[in-house]
Amino acid sequence: MRHLAVKLSSLAIAVAIGLYPWAARGAGAGSVEKQLEIAAESGPRILLESLTKILAATPSLAATPEAAAMLARAAAAPVPDFVGANLPIYLEISSIITAAAPPAQRDAVHQAVSRELTRFVATDIRIMPPLQPDTIGNAPRQSPEVGGPGFTLGSFTVYPELQAGLFYDNNIYDTRTGKVADKVGSISPRIALKSNWARNALYAEAGSDLTGYLTKGRENTADWHTLIEGRIDLGNSTRILLGASALMEHEDRASPDAVEGLTPTPYWEQNGYAGVVRRFGDFSVRAGAAVERMTFGNVEAAHGPIDNQDRDRNRYTFGLSVRDESQPGLRPFIEALGDLRRYNHSPDDFGYERNSDGYRVSMGALFRISPALSGEASLGLMQRNYADPRFKTILTPAADADIRWQAAENTAAVLFLDRSIEETTLSGSSAYIYTLTGGRVEQTLSPDLAGFVRAAFAHSQFQQSSRWDNEADISVGVRYYLTSLLYIGADYRYTQRVSGDSTMNFSRHQAYLMLGAAF
Repeated sequence: MRHLAVKLSSLAIAVAIGLYPWAARGAGAGSVEKQLEIAAESGPRILLESLTKILAATPSLAATPEAAAMLARAAAAPVPDFVGANLPIYLEISSIITAAAPPAQRDAVHQAVSRELTRFVATDIRIMPPLQPDTIGNAPRQSPEVGGPGFTLGSFTVYPELQAGLFYDNNIYDTRTGKVADKVGSISPRIALKSNWARNALYAEAGSDLTGYLTKGRENTADWHTLIEGRIDLGNSTRILLGASALMEHEDRASPDAVEGLTPTPYWEQNGYAGVVRRFGDFSVRAGAAVERMTFGNVEAAHGPIDNQDRDRNRYTFGLSVRDESQPGLRPFIEALGDLRRYNHSPDDFGYERNSDGYRVSMGALFRISPALSGEASLGLMQRNYADPRFKTILTPAADADIRWQAAENTAAVLFLDRSIEETTLSGSSAYIYTLTGGRVEQTLSPDLAGFVRAAFAHSQFQQSSRWDNEADISVGVRYYLTSLLYIGADYRYTQRVSGDSTMNFSRHQAYLMLGAAF
């Protein structure tokens, strides 16, 4: 998990029409969906309480796998607005519905609910965010599974998960010519802990990604991440969000700032955030702040060591948003975000002062046109001013959107858009404007088989430079569930860059085979 600073809901005006197969199911299903939608307006705790009451009043909603899957879909649809709490809420929905199922049907209900919620996880961009430019060439990242019921430890539940895979990469260095291929093995253990309290919530997670190359051992990496998030419910109108994370990852060879080291460049990132959400009548106010610390390791090159310490930096963000909650289907808002970036060493090794101050202002809406179509989007402006007088001020449109569409009972899709100003070490350039668009479609092919197609397209426009990059990332895959806890998967992924600097062009094919278990 990367860049876990507070996201103070960047949303914008959207108009769309969606259809959903509730009508063929009868009025009762629609009534349940509406109850859950209304409950979600008061936060995750009220949503879960409402789900429990609905099942107590109508046990038949969890009596069969088909009915339970539809109920899980209705309960999961409002979840993406719960900043900092998405995955724990999906896990809790699974536990509540499974516990209400008849003993003889419990395993089948759990399997159906897990499949349904796993599809929500895979298309929730707060859990599976769009790829950043320094990860476009890495091994395919797999979304967490809503698998087994976990293990109860007092008032907590522990969820272990393990993924292992083999993949073939035909261009491990992301080069235009002289491509080098290799076979790669990976193993990714992960453990999550969730509180089971009636009020408030605590979620913690730790995991690692260990990668080994068959012949090019210098490319081996051992990444890890940890995070802890808390939610304090102060009545039905106020929630406090707290969180912190730490990770170590490596910079992919495809990164625009990748150096020609003999080994990948490691970096460390620490994040902390705090925020409050307060309801005032028909309006909710969100305020928060976050700090991000990034440090980069030095690496050896063919002609000596490469010093990356001039890339070490801190980022401070703070903001406020106000949203109109009077109409659940369309909730317009405005927000303002400040962003300060400070480097440890200034000037850098090329003599540039890269410290900068910036802001982002947006207006938009979170919308839920129908049970089938919901999302958020924003439009606005963002600006950066640099300490170095040679760097011009950047003022450009800002945009942010994700739209989820339940196209059919077994088909879910998400479309996303992200536009940001990213740091660079390119000599003479202050930054690059990064615009990413794409989508993912999840398709249930049978009760035990699911497939997906994903496509993302990115444009990087380097400021005060003739360089630009166009990148494509397209993948297709399937997962087959041997049991409710064990699954196998296969992915194919194609990535390509076409740049104004032709020496940076590359294309890459990867084929990936995976075995996973979620308990």
